[in-house]
Amino acid sequence: MKVSFIISLIIILLITIIYFLFLRKKKSIKTNIFVAIITCIIAISILIFPLLDYDNLYTRSFASFVYATKCIGMGQNLDILSRINLETTFGYLYFILINFLFLILPSLTVGFILSYLEKIIAYIKLKIFHNKKICIFSEINDKSLKIAKNLKNNCTIIFTGDFSKTDISVKSIILNKKITDIKINPKSNVNFYMISQNEEKNLNDTLELIAKYKKRDNTKIYVINKSKETPTILDSTDNGKIDVEIVNETERAIFNLLNNKPLFLNTVNNTISILIVGCGNIGTEFLKDSIWCGMLPNYKLEVLVVDKNADIIKDKLNVEMPELLSNYDITFVNGDIKSNKVMNIIKKRSNINYVLVSMETDDKNIDTAIMLRRLFIKEFDRNPVINLNIQNEYKQKQVLGLSNEKGQSYDLNAFGSLNDLYSHNNIIDSDLEKLAIQVHLSYDPEDKNLYRYNLREYNKRSSRACALHIKYKIYSVLGDKFTKDMKENQKLFKEIYSSEIEELLAKNEHNRWNAYMRSIGYVFVSTNDVAKYYKKTNHYIHYLAKMHPAITEYDKLDDISKELSNITSKKINLKDSDRCIVKSIYDKINL
Repeated sequence: MKVSFIISLIIILLITIIYFLFLRKKKSIKTNIFVAIITCIIAISILIFPLLDYDNLYTRSFASFVYATKCIGMGQNLDILSRINLETTFGYLYFILINFLFLILPSLTVGFILSYLEKIIAYIKLKIFHNKKICIFSEINDKSLKIAKNLKNNCTIIFTGDFSKTDISVKSIILNKKITDIKINPKSNVNFYMISQNEEKNLNDTLELIAKYKKRDNTKIYVINKSKETPTILDSTDNGKIDVEIVNETERAIFNLLNNKPLFLNTVNNTISILIVGCGNIGTEFLKDSIWCGMLPNYKLEVLVVDKNADIIKDKLNVEMPELLSNYDITFVNGDIKSNKVMNIIKKRSNINYVLVSMETDDKNIDTAIMLRRLFIKEFDRNPVINLNIQNEYKQKQVLGLSNEKGQSYDLNAFGSLNDLYSHNNIIDSDLEKLAIQVHLSYDPEDKNLYRYNLREYNKRSSRACALHIKYKIYSVLGDKFTKDMKENQKLFKEIYSSEIEELLAKNEHNRWNAYMRSIGYVFVSTNDVAKYYKKTNHYIHYLAKMHPAITEYDKLDDISKELSNITSKKINLKDSDRCIVKSIYDKINL
């Protein structure tokens, strides 16, 4: 008995030393499997050592192993306990140990194997099989779970990272390692989702993955990041064949809002009159995007911004976008929305048709939206579109159906929750993204593989903005005939299309583009200045300084085109791109 117990202790000690010296820091799948198997062997070996007969080692070893297995899985009587001599210290300790092992051995054998089974499957899929798309998330959180639930069934979902909680409702595989440490089959079609709450980590991991996989042509990386510097950094990175898409949650939320609830709803006297309450990140993004989105032929646009720090925000925007505020009707009011000063200003704007409320908390937004709904009904008997930013998805559902004690609906549109951003094809298979690609190909039909589209985030965002505005252009032509069915709208548009409409919308597209360029900080530059920097930049646009000679009236483009042609010795027609998108709505783009 003493010899068998000492041998067992020696085996345990040796395995423990090997693990801590050589394997502890190597958290690979192979190491984990190795540890699990060795643990099971140790447990069984402790059971069978007392039964070994050295005169017939092999026969007795096999019989003892079968005996131990029966004890664990088949309810065999534990006769081994009655054979242990309790009169010795070794025997007493062994008796305690063997009882303990009989209690935990099922979980050691079955539990360990099951816990690593999914990792083995993941390892096989990553290394061998590549018939399905593999979607790999940098961590488990509310955002990644929303996306994972929205993925198609033929996608293998893998969560990576260091987890304390693995109880999730998505059929998936969990790997306790960094996303940058995963090795995948070169033939596998892989989407990486850099979705950590730490956006700097998302960017750093993306750069590491690009360096690791840049030669792959079947890989896409989604980067959750709102930083203004991120597009510049990634645009300056050699992505190789990898498609990298930056997901700016704020921008996505506003684009989605402007697409689902267009600015032209409930307008009065051909005036798009917007009220923005709260001009933080959401409000500022909406302000910039609503200016270019609200450019419609024969329509006037005016914006009223209410914020306690309106003056500070105005100064900041003037620095970031020098030509935006000076070229459009934007009024900033410094004050509380519930103050008499602000109320009196709002009451003078009876034609307000579109409202955005985005203050510090969901509750403040709800309270303000209800107050404004009552105000518009009481003062003007009107029902403008009121949108409010709600982060909590359950509260969002309640707000969408909010009514008073008599069951009368407040008709509020809540947006911006995780469910709103990640569950309605806003990131995966986005309809707007598909339309943006069509817009890009109408400009650049030779870019079949979308190399130039993916080359710069500037190209993608510009195409998305142009795609978003197609609905607005068609509305400006159809008027009351416009419906919710965009295919039907496009059909009607084609029926009444003419050279006059083409020129009208081309001019409108240029006005929209002017506003868009100003909203991202570009300014007009004269052809005289272009001639000064052209030899250095080899382009009439100065991207670094954000200067563009086409940011001017549509009617001046012909003269500027001639002057640029002389400077560059290339034929340039600045109106071509404006006409191109209008023609594409007619004969190329499928809505």
